[in-house]
Amino acid sequence: MPLSAQDIMLIGGIPALISYQVPRSIFRGVFVGLNAEVDFFASTVAGLEPQGEAALRSFLSLCQYNRRSPLLLSDDAQKTYLLEEIYEQMAEPARRCGIDLYDVVREQVRTFQPGGEKSASAVLLSL
Repeated sequence: MPLSAQDIMLIGGIPALISYQVPRSIFRGVFVGLNAEVDFFASTVAGLEPQGEAALRSFLSLCQYNRRSPLLLSDDAQKTYLLEEIYEQMAEPARRCGIDLYDVVREQVRTFQPGGEKSASAVLLSL
């Protein structure tokens, strides 16, 4: 499946911008809304999900070990997370695709909780 310039994959409830790196002939995902750049690579679109899950789990473990929040604060004075603003922007386009963004995020977050079983697949959205 060819990717557009605004493809987003939800993994563990965190959106990742997906792009194709022509010189390397590889797909790259970069999570947004986190307090560090977390990226992952795969030679196929199907390979992005396991690579993204591994990168996200590793980052979350590191944050837990260092006792810091993995989420980036927004620039506003409300002390909200940037991820909340991103979800607001994604909700309507996801709905038009027949996806309830918040249901997907809740289910994916459950699978990333300690003891959570793998049941929620990544979702690829072309916005």
